[in-house]
Amino acid sequence: MESIRKIMSKRNSGIFLRVIPGHFATSNSHINYYIDMSLMKSRQSEASAIARAISGQYCYTTVVDTIVCLDGCDVIGAYLANELTNAGT
Repeated sequence: MESIRKIMSKRNSGIFLRVIPGHFATSNSHINYYIDMSLMKSRQSEASAIARAISGQYCYTTVVDTIVCLDGCDVIGAYLANELTNAGT
C-alpha cells in the first residue's frame, strides 16, 4: 500500500507508527487517519522497544502499581512491567 506513512519516534529510531490517511467512518465516529497498531502490539522487537521508551518516562520518578493495557496491547504491557521491575532492582 503506497498510502501508508511512517511516523518515526524522535527518541528511538526503532519505533514508528504506521498511519493511513483517508476517511474512515463508523456508526460513532469519522476519522481522517487509521493508526495501524498490529505490528507494534504483536512483534517482539517493537513491543520491547516501545516498553523501554515508555519506562524511561517513569522508572525513576513514579511508583507504578498497575499497568492497564488497551485491547491486544498486553505484550507491550508485559515488556513494560519487566522494564519497570528491572529498574527497581
